[in-house]
Amino acid sequence: MRDLLLLGFLIVTIYFCFKRPFIGIAAWAFIALLAPANWAFGFSNSLRLNFTVALVTILSYIFAHKQKTFKFNALSFWILAFAVWTLISSIYAFNSSYALSYWNQFIRVLLFYYFITLILNKKLHIDTLIWAIVLAVSSYAAMEALKFILSGGSHMIKGRSGALGDRNDFAVAVNMCLPLILYLIYVSKHYYLKLGLWGLFIANIIAIVGTGSRGGFIGLSLLAFAFWWKSKRKVLWVLLAALVLPTAYQLTPEHWRERQNTIQTASTEDGSFIGRLWAWKISVMIAQDNPLTGGGFKGVTQPVAWHSYAPFTPSFGPIETPPIPPNLKPKAAHNIYFQVLGDHGFVGLFIFSMILLSILWINWKNKSRAEKNNQQWCVQLCNCITLSMIGFGVTGNNVSLAYFDLLYGVAGIVSVIAIRQLYLPCTAEKYVTTKQPIQIHTT
Repeated sequence: MRDLLLLGFLIVTIYFCFKRPFIGIAAWAFIALLAPANWAFGFSNSLRLNFTVALVTILSYIFAHKQKTFKFNALSFWILAFAVWTLISSIYAFNSSYALSYWNQFIRVLLFYYFITLILNKKLHIDTLIWAIVLAVSSYAAMEALKFILSGGSHMIKGRSGALGDRNDFAVAVNMCLPLILYLIYVSKHYYLKLGLWGLFIANIIAIVGTGSRGGFIGLSLLAFAFWWKSKRKVLWVLLAALVLPTAYQLTPEHWRERQNTIQTASTEDGSFIGRLWAWKISVMIAQDNPLTGGGFKGVTQPVAWHSYAPFTPSFGPIETPPIPPNLKPKAAHNIYFQVLGDHGFVGLFIFSMILLSILWINWKNKSRAEKNNQQWCVQLCNCITLSMIGFGVTGNNVSLAYFDLLYGVAGIVSVIAIRQLYLPCTAEKYVTTKQPIQIHTT
């Protein structure tokens, strides 16, 4: 039954992709983040949903999209530079064949960014993409939160898809989506839809707690502080937090409280965190020996590289660590910055840092221009994107998600607002195709 539903979904999606390419972008994001094929067990596993929808969307843009405009901004430049540099680093990688295969997957994520900037051209398109992201990540998180509540806290929440199978990765995605839910609440006009989105927002907070991820909880705490800082009722929220949080903390499972309490002693007592320190040290040593290209995609997980650097880790760097056991399997970087450093060297880390800074800088300029033009929807969206990037930047210290689809989807939204100048009043009407004359009223 699930296979038939997925097949029907694919047929309907293909039809609407050709009619409205922006729907193809939304479907591309939805499938990439949720991986619905993992929910079925029959013939639909071989359908390659994401590849099919991406291909149809690209063909729809080439043959059916009428307003073909291309503008290149700083963010697009740095993402193109990252694509080129990761290809170079893959050629000179420790395991070139594996790195090139991984690059072939990563380039599809970057194509997702570029086709967002090519196809989306008005607020409706952006809202549709955000809805797809929220439905893919936040709706699943809400379902898992319900299981967590009904099980009395014993259910461990994890993602289902390949990119978000790890609970720490899933916590990052949910943290990034929380501000996007707030944006949808702001732009939604229907009372019951707003109420449902508030319920989704609360359920996603519970989902982050249910993952047991310490990095996710830290990211959630910083997001809460950012929300409070921007609130006009700071005293009220402080009083509510003082009343609610102690009780809520006592209601959490005991194993969750014990895990969060290990944050202070993680560097000396927590084997999981010590494993991360080993991976970070080896990533730095790889970059020192290969400062330009690093070790290629997942260079730190290559057994030869891991065991070659392992004897030098205890005294390397400012934090001493125990020796790495000889039979220990290589660990992933579990940090977006050390991940890129070990994979692509100092040059790759510089380019990646410029991507993150460009997102924040262009988003800030979009917000400033929207404020001048009294485009409150754009102001709210820019604020939420800033919070989403804070969630990624903070919780990214705990995961290997430098090549995450959602990051480049958010980057695409920022670029669309800047390129299409959606912060100007009545901008969206310029891109509407209709047989009736368009009347634009300005004040």
